[in-house]
Amino acid sequence: MQEIKNSHGAFLSFSVEDTMLIASLFSRFAKKGQCFTLSGDLGYGKTLFAKQLIQSINPGILEVPSPTFTIVQTYVCDVADIWHVDCYRLKTSDEFYELGLEEALQNCITIIEWPEIIENFLPQDRIKISFSITEAENRIISYVVPPSAIL
Repeated sequence: MQEIKNSHGAFLSFSVEDTMLIASLFSRFAKKGQCFTLSGDLGYGKTLFAKQLIQSINPGILEVPSPTFTIVQTYVCDVADIWHVDCYRLKTSDEFYELGLEEALQNCITIIEWPEIIENFLPQDRIKISFSITEAENRIISYVVPPSAIL
């Protein structure tokens, strides 16, 4: 598996195991205030990716339930607390403030699925990860990492 050396690129995932390995590569960017956004259609692997990213940041976290219905799941971690957010059910961007995400974006590691509805509130230097699918049902995991995170 290749390393993440450039500010943008893509991986081709042929399996769940590939997607998990790719997610693990992104754990090296985990630090206080770092935001990861995960975009793509239903069933493309966003939640699987988020779960593996969380467990790669803190292997002591054994259970990572989907935040689809709770909207936010939080985890304690030595580097910084982790907020796993699923914006799929948000109706308006105003709900962003009700969640307390503004403070989490500054003080925690945030992993946000379906970020489009709160796009205007997200930091410019976030790591953007998008998921698409090939005709053969393999996943394309594209990324944009701010140059400051590559150093």
